[in-house]
Amino acid sequence: MIKHHAKSETLAAYAAGTLDAGRAMVVTEHLHRCAHCRSAVADFEAVGGAMLEAAEPVPMSPAAREAVLARLEAARVAAPMRKTLKDYELGPWRWIGPGLHLRAVHVPVEKDGARVFMLRGAPGTRLPQHKHDGTELTCILSGAFQHEGGYYSAGDCDDADEADLHSPVIAPGEDCICVVAMQGNIVFQSRLGRLIQPFVRL
Repeated sequence: MIKHHAKSETLAAYAAGTLDAGRAMVVTEHLHRCAHCRSAVADFEAVGGAMLEAAEPVPMSPAAREAVLARLEAARVAAPMRKTLKDYELGPWRWIGPGLHLRAVHVPVEKDGARVFMLRGAPGTRLPQHKHDGTELTCILSGAFQHEGGYYSAGDCDDADEADLHSPVIAPGEDCICVVAMQGNIVFQSRLGRLIQPFVRL
């Protein structure tokens, strides 16, 4: 049962088509598993449609009409498509630390967009306490982990930002595999974390 969801702001941006491709892909993975968030996205889309229908019509000159249509087409092309993990090329798994492996997901990174990767952690692996200087959006594909925000298992979404401070621990039983869209960098808080910072490339 899914207990953790994407933030309302994230879902609203997804519904509006303004979320970058990396985070949009992670949200799409979560939506495949989460009826609650699918319903929320549908509500946001309905509100957006109602606002458009309620807008007062304004006469336009032919030149203005063409300019608006051109801008709408540019926005349509620029907006991230709702792709899933299977739509992208994956890199090989590589070791990044004890019990941790990373696999690149080749999503084109837009300006201020998130880079995407899969992360696999062995049971019992503990990551040093850390923050982020951007956002970190995670969908758990299998296994589970826990940190100060709770227990996260398959289908759950961990929507973190600069205000979050956590120390994830992989739950017993099986590897935890996640897909992550990260803006900015991970910032370790402990002395040990700062020592290994140069060697952990997330």
